[in-house]
Amino acid sequence: MPERGFLALWNDLAPGREAEYEEWHAREHLPERVAAPGFLAGRRYRDAAHPTHRWFTLYEVESLAALDTPEYRDLLANPTPWSASMRPDFRAFLRAPCREVARAGHGFGAALAVLRLADPAGIEVAALAARPGLVAARLGLRAAEAGPAHRLGAGASEESVAAVLLLEAQDRDAAAAALRAIGRGGDVYDLLFAFPGTSPDERAAHRRPHWKPPA
Repeated sequence: MPERGFLALWNDLAPGREAEYEEWHAREHLPERVAAPGFLAGRRYRDAAHPTHRWFTLYEVESLAALDTPEYRDLLANPTPWSASMRPDFRAFLRAPCREVARAGHGFGAALAVLRLADPAGIEVAALAARPGLVAARLGLRAAEAGPAHRLGAGASEESVAAVLLLEAQDRDAAAAALRAIGRGGDVYDLLFAFPGTSPDERAAHRRPHWKPPA
């Protein structure tokens, strides 16, 4: 069975297009990505006070092979007009495809603690998920760049990330407390949008017409 993974994305945006970014991301961009084969779900988060990465996006994938399908390559190579207009205004873009190596707990929370690690040694996922106010924890090891390489906007980050820790929390206070206990920095983001919702037809509605039917 292929190893499950996730794609973690951090970005900021040139001033003045924040409201349009939120609309574009919810109405077109994230649903279009999740409609591609091998993608399971996507969520967008925000920390309005973050100095360099106000937005964090998380894509759940069956395996990292989802990042190298013809459909995903099509999305990158042939952006919609709206997507093409947004790309130049991305700032500080950071992409980390990760192979999931540990998971504990269940569900996802209203707040997400995200920690980029140069060395994941000493991270106890089960103990973190059991903390008050947390519902789940996951650790992913960054894979060799999965899928086509691409950059968005100015200031694309070359930061070295060996692993990504995700802590699902019921509120910001619980998420921040968990990061303080770890003592290695990290950020707390608020959930803005999740896709798909409750309808099984939502993914199909965002598939491009020329893609082959799902198996």
